[in-house]
Amino acid sequence: MMKRKVKAGSAIFLALAVAFSVFVLPGVWAADAIQVDRNDCSVEFSVGSDYKELLTSDVTIDLYKVASVDKSGTYTAEPDFKGLDVSALDIDDQAGSAAKWSERAASAAQKVTEKKLDATDTVTTTNGMTKSEGLETGLYLIQPEEVVTDNYTYTFVPLLVALPNNYYGNGGSDTWVYNLTGENGITLKPEQHARYGKLVINKTLLHQNVTSGDKATFVFQIDIENPDGTKESKVEALDFKTAGSDSITIEHLQAGATVTVTEVYSGASYKLTSENGVQATITANDDYSDGDASTAEVSFENDTDGRPNGGYGIVNNFKLNKNGLYDHTKPAQ
Repeated sequence: MMKRKVKAGSAIFLALAVAFSVFVLPGVWAADAIQVDRNDCSVEFSVGSDYKELLTSDVTIDLYKVASVDKSGTYTAEPDFKGLDVSALDIDDQAGSAAKWSERAASAAQKVTEKKLDATDTVTTTNGMTKSEGLETGLYLIQPEEVVTDNYTYTFVPLLVALPNNYYGNGGSDTWVYNLTGENGITLKPEQHARYGKLVINKTLLHQNVTSGDKATFVFQIDIENPDGTKESKVEALDFKTAGSDSITIEHLQAGATVTVTEVYSGASYKLTSENGVQATITANDDYSDGDASTAEVSFENDTDGRPNGGYGIVNNFKLNKNGLYDHTKPAQ
């Protein structure tokens, strides 16, 4: 078959899902011109395997057609994306081209936000996979929506995908690929962000030993195991001048962390009358939480033990480093 040379504006887009880059060759030999009137193109999406919980989460993906394409592979921005640079780039500068196409994807996403544009198509994953079908030829912005789970949020970098695609510049065939499925499908690149919550330690002092001075101090050790297995330890204290109830709140603990709170000092003349070594799981309390989101709490109760002694404790904070040693950290506010 006689090959047809495609001009500098050719839509030779490498696998965006892998490199988040698109390269347009200055001159490419393609077997055929693009069938610009086709409206049966498709793109298959996968969330990948980096974060297992995304396999069971609903990931919504919006597609926006940002440019049409002619038979030679030259793009023309759609009216809603007027001003977006979709010109060809030099394949010889792959790093620069990748960065430039990333910038263009971000610019297209900004136009979507500013103009509140409706998506050309929207699909949602099932078991980490989904497929958008019945698409026209052209250049598409792929913009997955943020995913919020109990302990994390996931964001996705917007990217641009060409329909059809051509892998000639990547050492592949010069055939135009109108259905990006299987090994040609798009694997999304999520970024995971921890959510945070807080812990409330409640303390009730039933009676005060008036012979032990005007202050009773109770010291707690808080051992924290985060979802990723890392560990921290904090030491906090509560002072009482009279019998009653009080609490201390420790902020910015990772959601999903398991905490074990142990009263390690009960004052010189007081005894613990409730359970010790109380466990709780941190739940997220942030902008994504409902107004009635729960807060992890543990409670302790003390009473006098009949001794006249007084005393108070010292507050320290420590973080377990990778060598199994504790580093000093800032105290909780």
